[in-house]
Amino acid sequence: MKKLFSIIVLILLCSTSFSQDYKIIYDFKWKSDPSDGNYNSELTALSTNGRESYFEAWSKLKYDSLKTDLRNKGIRGVPSPKEEWMFQNLIVKDLKSQTTTSEQEIFDKIYISKYTCKPEWKILKEKSKIFGYDVQKAETEFVGRKWTAWFTTAIPINDGPYKFFGLPGLILKVNDEENNFLFEIKGLTKEKVDISKRNRPSSAVNLSPTQWDSFWTKYQKEPANIFANLNETGGTYSYVYNGKDVNAKETKDAYNKAEWKKMNLFKNPIELKPCK
Repeated sequence: MKKLFSIIVLILLCSTSFSQDYKIIYDFKWKSDPSDGNYNSELTALSTNGRESYFEAWSKLKYDSLKTDLRNKGIRGVPSPKEEWMFQNLIVKDLKSQTTTSEQEIFDKIYISKYTCKPEWKILKEKSKIFGYDVQKAETEFVGRKWTAWFTTAIPINDGPYKFFGLPGLILKVNDEENNFLFEIKGLTKEKVDISKRNRPSSAVNLSPTQWDSFWTKYQKEPANIFANLNETGGTYSYVYNGKDVNAKETKDAYNKAEWKKMNLFKNPIELKPCK
């Protein structure tokens, strides 16, 4: 009887550990221009339960959590964010189907693209220690770059920052061969994060990876073209940017300047080859 009880307890403990919710904070460093050697730095966050995960800027995660909390309470008016973030995307991973979804908010819409590409890892024998965890080295060629990752089997979740996943444990550190991009763990807590109501469903635009690439190529050249015909539909609602009509030249110039500033942070892109 004691043996049966011990087995049941062990099963429950294993089940609990594998369904644990984690929030992992990574320091993300990257070079906008590899030739000058200077790094940008921003805290990012991975919220994962081993089945699904969200990765975004830490300040954006806090804002998305606030939006969800307010909407759960029936409050529709959401204040503007107190902090700005540099990394604009929200990366959602379905670890069961091994698919990745990228969400990016542009003006009044959320653009969503789903990807089936994934890193194919080569696990090496080399081991080390990071953040108090025993880690093992792995390498992959992914999105046009060679990457080195360090993962720990002590946290049995095959997830990691950005679009990295698929190793037999949590990725604590990953960087590309040229050290242009580096994600490294800075904090870890066992907690559930809810950002399920961060977006307005009517504002979502679903694009295939090819459609997104085409849209993004055009958008980078002249962001303000997205304002075309917004106030010419005959409706009662007028679109504004910083309180000014979107059709005004000064408004378009201001919007272009702000968007190009964000883009220049990643003029050296993480992905050199399209991730389909």
